[in-house]
Amino acid sequence: MSYEPRAMSQNKQTIPEFLIPFFWDYDEKTVEINRHAYLIMARIMERGSWEAMVWLRKVYANEELTAFLQKKGTRILPPRELNYWALICGIPAETRRQWVKKAKERKSVWSMRSAH
Repeated sequence: MSYEPRAMSQNKQTIPEFLIPFFWDYDEKTVEINRHAYLIMARIMERGSWEAMVWLRKVYANEELTAFLQKKGTRILPPRELNYWALICGIPAETRRQWVKKAKERKSVWSMRSAH
């Protein structure tokens, strides 16, 4: 299994083949590592295998992962995954607790739907 990104024209890199199942709803040839970083981070942080998580840590710097958590992750990741990744990225304990508390209070999209 290769952890190396697949090269595209003009220095664009796409995800390795072993990650394609996590992006089943996208054309894998169009998911670029730099351009779609937050999409890739969200999918792997929420649903990734151990191999995918190792790959994520190799490809993106800790600062990039932390920026994602601050900008998007706190709003979209489930509490357990948010806490795990915040711990991995070195987010202080009090900040992690606040993030997880807010994530637990967040209403699910499905809970806000009504039957017709």
